[in-house]
Amino acid sequence: MESLVSILIPAYNAEDWIAETIESALGQTWKRKEIIVVDDGSTDQTLAIARRFASRDVSVVTQSNQGASAARNNALSISQGDYIQWLDADDLLARDKIEQQIKVLHECPSKRTLLSGAWG
Repeated sequence: MESLVSILIPAYNAEDWIAETIESALGQTWKRKEIIVVDDGSTDQTLAIARRFASRDVSVVTQSNQGASAARNNALSISQGDYIQWLDADDLLARDKIEQQIKVLHECPSKRTLLSGAWG
């Protein structure tokens, strides 16, 4: 059975980016994933925009403003994945990022953690 990857997105006042961020998570070539957005008490339209994706297998949770760390911890506490993919509300994932990372993890079964990143 393929590993489940939890894509966890903490969000605060991210109305300008959140839709594109969620779309990049939904567009992953790795199909076995759960996407959890935790809105950290946004005062803009972040929550309303995120909720538009709820019918597309995106879980949206809201909390009073407690900061990014609390939003991350909240998302982690409800996630079910074998692996965690953190994704800030203003970042995007390359379409095959998770698939490529899982491939590396399967090639090196003694590894439990894999970090990657790019800028620009």
